[in-house]
Amino acid sequence: MEEFKHLKKEGSGYVVKQYISLQHIIVVMWVLISILVMVYSSYLKTGIVLLLFSLLLTIIAFIPPRIHFDPGSKLLTVVNTGLKRRQFTYNLDEFEGFELQTIGMGIIPLGCFLYVNFKNVSGFKRPVISQSFSKKTMQEVVNELEDLIKT
Repeated sequence: MEEFKHLKKEGSGYVVKQYISLQHIIVVMWVLISILVMVYSSYLKTGIVLLLFSLLLTIIAFIPPRIHFDPGSKLLTVVNTGLKRRQFTYNLDEFEGFELQTIGMGIIPLGCFLYVNFKNVSGFKRPVISQSFSKKTMQEVVNELEDLIKT
């Protein structure tokens, strides 16, 4: 098989690389704000609470899922990490297509999300494959995944 830029070979399938997005920047900003509050003000308790809150938020929500494509068995496995460790397996025979969703404020892009659509999964519960600031990066991921599914 050919080498991919955004997919990493693992076992019989490929794992999709994850990229920094707006959520990650927000969590880092919360950590920095809490450290600044602890160091440069007299609100030590508030800074500690903010730091604990931001670390908890990181553990619970912003650890990206692990996405594994297996073209041989035609399965997509999404393993959620963090406190709720769940694994979802989707059959690629029910695959409908990819969808890029870009969120922006005016002309400033805030993020681009790559979703995969399946026939038996509602629009609200569709899996997020990857996310990034750049629509170009997400389009490259789509192209590589389409090449992988076609083979």
